[in-house]
Amino acid sequence: MNLKFRGLIILFSLMYTIPAFSQSIGAVIQKDPGGRAVYPIAGSHLLWKQEEQVREYLKTHPDEMRTMRLQKTGSWGFTVGSTHNWYAHNFVLNNEYTVNSTCRAVGVHCYIFVEDSLWSNGRVTQVAVDSVKNNFDNRTPANASKGIYRTDVETFGNPPDVDNDSLIIILILNIIDGWNGTGGYVAGYFSSLNEVSQANSNKAEIYYLDADPAVLTSAPGIQDAMSTTAHEFQHMIHWNYDPNEITFVNEGCSTLAEVNCGFPIYEQSYFVGETNHYLFDWRTTDNVKVLNDYSRSARFMTYIRDQIGIGVFKDIVASTLHGIDGLNAGFAAFGSSLTFDTIFRNWTIANILDDRSVDPAYGYLYPDLPKGEGPTYLNPNASGSSVISHLGSEYLIYRGGSNLSISFTTGNSAIVIKAIEKGSGTPVVADVTPGVQFTVPEFGSTYSEVDFAITNTDHSNDYSVSYTSAGTVVPTEFKWDTTEPIGYLTSYSQSDTVCVTFDGANGAVLDSVRIALRRAGSITGGVWEYTDVVRPSPLGKKLSPAFAATIGTTTTVPYPVPYQNWATVNLTSDTISIENPFVVGFIIGSDPSTPGVMITEYPSASAYHSFTYLGGASSGANWYYLNASTDTLYLYLIRAYASFLTPVREPVELTPKQFEVSQNYPNPFNPATVIQYRLPQNSFVSVKVFDLLGREMKTLVNERETAGEHSVSFDASGLASGVYVYVVRAGTSVQSRKMLVLK
Repeated sequence: MNLKFRGLIILFSLMYTIPAFSQSIGAVIQKDPGGRAVYPIAGSHLLWKQEEQVREYLKTHPDEMRTMRLQKTGSWGFTVGSTHNWYAHNFVLNNEYTVNSTCRAVGVHCYIFVEDSLWSNGRVTQVAVDSVKNNFDNRTPANASKGIYRTDVETFGNPPDVDNDSLIIILILNIIDGWNGTGGYVAGYFSSLNEVSQANSNKAEIYYLDADPAVLTSAPGIQDAMSTTAHEFQHMIHWNYDPNEITFVNEGCSTLAEVNCGFPIYEQSYFVGETNHYLFDWRTTDNVKVLNDYSRSARFMTYIRDQIGIGVFKDIVASTLHGIDGLNAGFAAFGSSLTFDTIFRNWTIANILDDRSVDPAYGYLYPDLPKGEGPTYLNPNASGSSVISHLGSEYLIYRGGSNLSISFTTGNSAIVIKAIEKGSGTPVVADVTPGVQFTVPEFGSTYSEVDFAITNTDHSNDYSVSYTSAGTVVPTEFKWDTTEPIGYLTSYSQSDTVCVTFDGANGAVLDSVRIALRRAGSITGGVWEYTDVVRPSPLGKKLSPAFAATIGTTTTVPYPVPYQNWATVNLTSDTISIENPFVVGFIIGSDPSTPGVMITEYPSASAYHSFTYLGGASSGANWYYLNASTDTLYLYLIRAYASFLTPVREPVELTPKQFEVSQNYPNPFNPATVIQYRLPQNSFVSVKVFDLLGREMKTLVNERETAGEHSVSFDASGLASGVYVYVVRAGTSVQSRKMLVLK
């Protein structure tokens, strides 16, 4: 077999596995904020009962609150080698215990103690201790000459000083949190118990940092630990100014402290999946839902930073007012004319648009935040209703059809509705009046997507909204090929078959199929259920009668761009349901006068939707996927078109059935390459590059992405020649591959 105008074909049978990690439920937390089998969490929110007890104590001991000084009259004066027994919290038994520890470093702003058992077993080394000290004192990812201490102090204010020593104590220990080998573990915490003279208080500014299972001897482990440090140190500072601040604002400032120090924003998939929720809610007793609250607070505080400036947070923290009043007082003290109500309304638009070119108020400076999610309609003829939470928002997303019109009904003026029209040009944001029909005649042409942001601006009451929309149903194209055809394959045997597999979509029926052909003539095809396996055959139950794809012209070489020889087969009269995975296939004979099926290249070393039955293959008659090289395969240009006869809330594209990471292409490369991967469902995704020593070189992706095909480019201009590893995490699945930089 040979390829016209191309080179050698390599046959590969479909024999590969997809590694995955299972997630278990730990004693402390039950959900992964970063798509990992083992992951860190900040632990202060788990001490809420203890915090309430401390607040009650201060009500009866006002002198301690006024003076913020306890019994010590001088500094600790610790030196390297000093030993001390510190109180720590047992998160399983909910009590305090003592930790034997030794001072292993003294910095400009910190004493670092290590639990003796961790030093003995080697989980903490002097290199790890020095790294913690340098990050706290001297550097952050955001600023190579400013540590976490200075960054947090300049942003939020000064820490308390109950122990008459300006140095913060960092105790590295094995936090007892019920971790059982997988799932979440407490990476660190601040406890206000140590700021008062109650029993089991250290009467000191102390912060706790985990080292088991946290790995402080690795770059990723240090990053997690230092992100947690920035978070918890803000809590210590906030305590100094306002121990009674509402949890949302306090935790929001802490999640912002992570961002401000250059660490990734708290995982945003939780927020975008639950935008219709009261802004200031904090579900302290629910270790799953509280992660949504962390995500929401990080998003809101980052938006405030990007709209007003980081300097406003010192005034927010210093205000003795709380919640909305405290935010407004902070804005005013900083000199901003913005108010909470204005910020909130614009924020709800930014969360679905995020484009500062339309209006600076409608976007973030923080890059590539995932957009808000909501019902997604491919058929514009739809209706529905929702109860919009006070200070919450819901999004409707229209991505299929044309000539959209919609009407909203609501009983309260607190409901504000905006339309965001997106296309090839600058998006347009328009007011939508409830009770008045809103039309977008350019939908399906100028605008490929129209989103509606429905916001409840009331501070305390929920209100209902209903809507009815109409428009023209337009078939949606599904394809795996992304580039123009490069040629066609020849020398098939009698009854050889080419096919492309597609995954199903709820409520979809097959409108038509298209195939790119080389010569004039007809080719016989059909539609089958997909068996979910390629061998012995991907073709299951037949869904359509045999049909002919006919083309009347022969394509000249070189092939025109865009390619024009597409044969279309209309299948609307057959009403073929494609809710389940299906296959479109064509029989290729040995007659050279019949049309040739055009192919294109795709950078992958594994199977990718495109398969061939070869009766005369040297390795035996069977199904194969065809490769041009070890990291490039061929795709047949066969596409499917779906109609949605009822309102369907589904992604536009037919999605893959498993998580898969392709080999980067080109490989070797200099200086740039592309990494491609496919997601079976919406997931939080991280793509990172490491050297062979495990040092992180670059983060390429760190956000929630929709199901389907994705790619990201990597520029290695600043790296030396050699082998590097890229790791793609999606939900609980992870895959890694090596790539070679040659200079």
